[in-house]
Amino acid sequence: MLELIDLVPGKEVLGQYTITKLLRENGISSTFGLQGEEIPDGAELVLFPSYLFGSVEAATKFSEELKPWVHFDCSSVRTLSRMEVQGDGLVLQIGELVPGPSLRGFLAEGELLTSGEVQLLGLRLLDGLEALHGAGLVHGDLKPEVVFGNGDPETAVIIDGGVTPSLWSTQHLGARTQLVGTPFYAPIEQFSGDAPSAGSDLYNLATLLYEAATGQLPWKGSGFIEVFQSKLVRPEEGSKAARAVDLAPGLDRLLCSALDPQRRERPADAAVFREQLRAALS
Repeated sequence: MLELIDLVPGKEVLGQYTITKLLRENGISSTFGLQGEEIPDGAELVLFPSYLFGSVEAATKFSEELKPWVHFDCSSVRTLSRMEVQGDGLVLQIGELVPGPSLRGFLAEGELLTSGEVQLLGLRLLDGLEALHGAGLVHGDLKPEVVFGNGDPETAVIIDGGVTPSLWSTQHLGARTQLVGTPFYAPIEQFSGDAPSAGSDLYNLATLLYEAATGQLPWKGSGFIEVFQSKLVRPEEGSKAARAVDLAPGLDRLLCSALDPQRRERPADAAVFREQLRAALS
């Protein structure tokens, strides 16, 4: 039985893989590099600890919620090949190795994307979101931490798909609950308890793209209440941050529109968003 404390480089897991190193951690999971005969290019092992669920039954439900993501085939979404629940409720995923640092790491180095690069990144990620939404899936928490490829629009890959909405469902939170997702990237309706949706994925994306272009979020404040109040008003075009990087007016206009507090004012779906993004620099 796998134990988090024993997962060190050289440890054999599942009888056929060897851990190479710890790649990253967040509040709910740990990700390790893997090697094995079946994966000559390497892979990733993502572990969700049993205490996250409280029972083996809840862990099993979480795993079942994520099963549709296994073998999902889209170049801009990380492919999962295996999902298992251990006897103590530890949940594991095995997926392809993602390229380079995250977009968050790229931005942390002071790097930004040009308007053209933001357009290309958005189009690639929208390809993934349209495929996911068409399959009835929702990412639920799109942000720079889950987009990998070191800022390269042509190789960007979305990871951790479905984790947030699956946890929401597993914990029996009902139709409405406290905010699920990350406040800076979540639409205002999620602050009052709406579940993650295809629409919230697009709102997440618009926030992410604005940050990738300007190095700043389109919201004022750092606390929950301040961010909520800021999101009550549509971001202004031609902000100081946008002017500082010479953000293309059409792209600025589209991203501000996609961040409108009123859902009806935002792009209706990923396909509409894509067409508007294609036209934003013309």
